[in-house]
Order: sequence, then structure tokens, then C-alpha cells
Amino acid sequence: MHQLTNEIIASREWRVRELENLKRIGKLDLTTYSEKVREQYYRMCIPYIYAHWEGFIVESFKQLISYLNGLHLEKKKVRHELYTFSLQDILRPLAGKQSFEQSCQFIEKFTNDYEKELYIDPALLTAKSNLNYKQLNIIFEKFAMDNHCIEYKGEINQLVNQRNRIAHGENGITVEYENVSDKVSMLQKIFDILILDFEKYLSEKLYLI
Repeated sequence: MHQLTNEIIASREWRVRELENLKRIGKLDLTTYSEKVREQYYRMCIPYIYAHWEGFIVESFKQLISYLNGLHLEKKKVRHELYTFSLQDILRPLAGKQSFEQSCQFIEKFTNDYEKELYIDPALLTAKSNLNYKQLNIIFEKFAMDNHCIEYKGEINQLVNQRNRIAHGENGITVEYENVSDKVSMLQKIFDILILDFEKYLSEKLYLI
């Protein structure tokens, strides 16, 4: 197994331990508290679960960026998606209307950059604090990776929506133990899928043309 995959597995393990602790506390240690207190605890679990969801994705892909940067790859040999991702800052001015002078400046930067090795600034990777399924797809596209989490699309979006509502101060959301347990189980399954995806991507060098 690839060394980077092992590092991602280590990240999964400590996150799963913490998530399982949420379930354990919610099931065993809150039985003596009132229903209102239990509901408050379960609501608090949602932002915490989301933090591990976004944290795992962002950390894993930033580790991948660091690995790819360390390979000193020639741009002509990598997937066009990766090269485009690395050029996001240079491409950004193209979003608006350009004068001829600005177009010349872009061409100069583009030409000078092409002579260098592939380098992706880790700061370019962001989940925008809103890692729903659409945003997850965007991240996968940047690395030319297939997203095999389609069956969890609805559950991912539900987690993000609940987290956003709770984070914005809504207190009318009812969260029960089963909701917490199901979301923890979902993340464990998704983590396992992503680990397999990373292993294939790395072992088969799918970042190359």
C-alpha cells in the first residue's frame, strides 16, 4: 500500500475513534439527563461530525497536493485538470473583460509558468466551509478523480444543511441519537471509499496523462 494511503488511513482511525465516542456518550452517559439536555447534546454533535467530514477531505487532498509537488512533475505529463488547478490564480483575471494589455500580461505569466515544474499551492484547495456533494465533486474534478460517493449524496447534503442551520443559531431542529449514529456510520463508509480511491489514484499514477 502507498505510504500516503497509510497516512490517510491514520487520519481516518483517529477521527473514527472520536466520532464513536460521540455515539458512546450519547447512548450511555446521557440517560440520567432530561430529554431537553439530550436533544441539545445531539444537536451539538452535528457541527462536530461535519468538522470531521470537512477535515478529513481537506487534509487528505492537501496531503495529496504535497505529494504531487514533491514529485517535481513536468506539466506536459500531468492531467490537464491538475495543471488547470495549479493555474487558478493566473486564470482568475480571465473571469472579467480583458484589455489587450491585460491579455498580454496573462500570456506572459502563463508562458513563464509552463517552463516550471508542476506546483499546486495548497491554499487553492478549499471546501468553502460548505462541503456538500456539489463542492465535493468540484474537489474531485480538480484532481481528475472519480467520485464514488454518489449513493451518499442526499445524506451528505443533509449533514451540511443541518450543520449550517445549527451554526446559524436555529434551535428548532430536532436531532435524535439515531441521526447521530447514522451520520457517523455514513462517514466511516465514505472514508473507506475515499481511501480505496486514493490508493488506486496513487498506485496507478492516475495523475499522469
